[in-house]
Amino acid sequence: MSSAPCVWVLNLDAETELETLGNYTPSAALLRVVEIQQQPLIRSLLDPGDILLNHSNVDQFAKNRDLEGLVGCAWSPTPGALRMLAAVGAIPDSAPSVEILRAINARPFAAEVRKDLIHDSFVKHLASNLEEVLSVIARPGVDNWLLRRSFGAAGRGRRKIAAGKPTAPERSWIEASLRNGPLIIEPWVEVVREFTRSGWVSSKGDVTLAPPCLQETKSCGAWLRSQAAPADALPRALDDRLQEAFEQAGRAIAKAGYQGPFGVDSYLHKAAGGRLALNALSEINGRYTMDWAQTRITDPSRSPA
Repeated sequence: MSSAPCVWVLNLDAETELETLGNYTPSAALLRVVEIQQQPLIRSLLDPGDILLNHSNVDQFAKNRDLEGLVGCAWSPTPGALRMLAAVGAIPDSAPSVEILRAINARPFAAEVRKDLIHDSFVKHLASNLEEVLSVIARPGVDNWLLRRSFGAAGRGRRKIAAGKPTAPERSWIEASLRNGPLIIEPWVEVVREFTRSGWVSSKGDVTLAPPCLQETKSCGAWLRSQAAPADALPRALDDRLQEAFEQAGRAIAKAGYQGPFGVDSYLHKAAGGRLALNALSEINGRYTMDWAQTRITDPSRSPA
């Protein structure tokens, strides 16, 4: 028997909302970007009969009450997404608090989880003020740095900066970024192969992990495509390290009080002398992921009717 239709909010601007303290209203430009990025998810994440709820149709659905009582699903259960579902009468599963969502999706959280996983890759630096940022990027031995804001997705919230003294525009970007939280600073590296893996944290804290996927992104970090990783994608030793990182991330977000879908990004990159090194945990995403169609994980909220 097929499952009941679900009302989806594909709020791909979730990280921007989580970064915003107080009322959040996405700009028209950001909504256009989100609409474009939604297209592959509509084909892969939504089942036939599911309804996509967005800012252009929510008022009409709220007026007609056509979706009353249906299951509500969100890319990320942010306050904005939950308000949209509530407006049309859709019923979402219990969602983590916005404080938990902010905590586990912030890049400093992933950097902290990652500390015990580093072997032959680089160190991430956490900088909370301008002096700390300037001190890190002035260090010798690195040609270029990658600065990441606490929140960001699809290539947003990051900037490549040459080692040494930042230019006036770069300094302005750094100062503006720090007003919204700490910056993560890491060496700019040449990425050779990207991996992503998704999982589910149950209400009891149990972690289910899907097989790894290969991921392709643009040079700016925006997602292009994902596919199931072949068995020989990595040597066994490196694959074990990825497994360790994914399990560590799942346990960490469960301990923080999160339940629901999550994903971990990682990659192989060139290091000194041209050798390959593994960044086993680049980011933790407490939400659905672009590779979810490849995961074969069943969402408990969508059990057969």
